[in-house]
Amino acid sequence: MVCVLVALVTGCGAPREPAVSLTPDDTLKAAQLLLTDRCLTDRGLTPPRPGGPPPSSRVDSALFGTGRPELSVKLPGGLVVAHHTDGCLAQAERRLYGDQRRWFRAVTLVNNLKSRAPDGDRAAYREMRTHALTEARGLLSAAAHHR
Repeated sequence: MVCVLVALVTGCGAPREPAVSLTPDDTLKAAQLLLTDRCLTDRGLTPPRPGGPPPSSRVDSALFGTGRPELSVKLPGGLVVAHHTDGCLAQAERRLYGDQRRWFRAVTLVNNLKSRAPDGDRAAYREMRTHALTEARGLLSAAAHHR
């Protein structure tokens, strides 16, 4: 899957303009998938794939983290959203967005509160997403050149 997404972003063979441009969301997803796949593989685990066997508990733990979530945000209605700082997904978020704690707060509030999210969190969301897109494009381009 990563190879297909990387090929779509960068094309095959010599460096050239992408055959298909990915949306910013798809670019971020492809980079996150690339990073989490690498992390799982480095741990001797097989990354899960749609239509494949369900991931084992070892894969789930390596991907999403273990124990009590270290990050949490309480929404105005009282719902608490929590997230781990360990695991391959957290590692990918740090690589793409930089400050995982700040990103988690911003993305949680912006996605849940939309235009009611605090201005500072909306600004952080835009800033960190722009940074992540730059990182993602670089990762995907480098991955395509190293195939």
